[in-house]
Amino acid sequence: MVWRLITVPDQSAAELAAEAASKGADLIVVIGGDGTVAEVAAGLMAGSRRIPLAVVPRGTANVLALNLGIPRDIDGAISTALGGTAVPIDAGRLNGQVYLVAAGTGSHAEMVAAADRRWKSKWGVLAYPLAWLRKSRGSLDPVSYSVTLDGKTRDIEATMIQVMNCGAVFWRGWEFAPGISPVDGFLDVVVYRATTLAEYLTAATYLLRGAPTETYLVEHWRGKRIQIEAAPEVRLQRDGEVAGTSPATIDVEPRAVPIVMPRSGPWAG
Repeated sequence: MVWRLITVPDQSAAELAAEAASKGADLIVVIGGDGTVAEVAAGLMAGSRRIPLAVVPRGTANVLALNLGIPRDIDGAISTALGGTAVPIDAGRLNGQVYLVAAGTGSHAEMVAAADRRWKSKWGVLAYPLAWLRKSRGSLDPVSYSVTLDGKTRDIEATMIQVMNCGAVFWRGWEFAPGISPVDGFLDVVVYRATTLAEYLTAATYLLRGAPTETYLVEHWRGKRIQIEAAPEVRLQRDGEVAGTSPATIDVEPRAVPIVMPRSGPWAG
């Protein structure tokens, strides 16, 4: 039996997913972007049956599909949904809200807030840095952060903090930090100190070289619970959706969501 479920203003994707699982569905195929996929995952995680979730990527960035090796074309994605293998991946929770790719503060969250639907329709994933350039004019002031990682507190100055479950954004192989994995039971904290366009380009150069953390502009930590306070308060985002303002408490739920991916995919082994 195939059910076609469409989100409407008075019923979210999470509610639809939970309802489908409770009524005996064996697989949910999500046609949408990272935010929609995270919402469906939240619905499944709230229920007693964690059935597999397959993705047909149709959003702005489709970063989860990129990291899991899910084809971006419709035919390839549907073939994977029907013939792939379900692998449980980790999920993060930002102040209780589920995400699968990354949560962030600072310039990345401002990018998300500034990129409206018109820009995303026209430019795709490039809408985010273009929106940042339009708003910041290529310069940002650092923020004072207090970051507590598994009980140990660090006070830092930064313009962006990413708490990542998946490491690539634009292309597989261009990871924001080495060793980021959606199946290791940890979240990866990537801190950026760049304040000017020139410094961001420097950090990007190291990323393209495959050595993203070998510059003083970037730090990388790993943990299971991350608490972030900022002065002044900063905007938050999760999987490309605005998610309020700081403070933030972020936890990992290991192997929480079975995602269907290609049998030859990077995390299927």
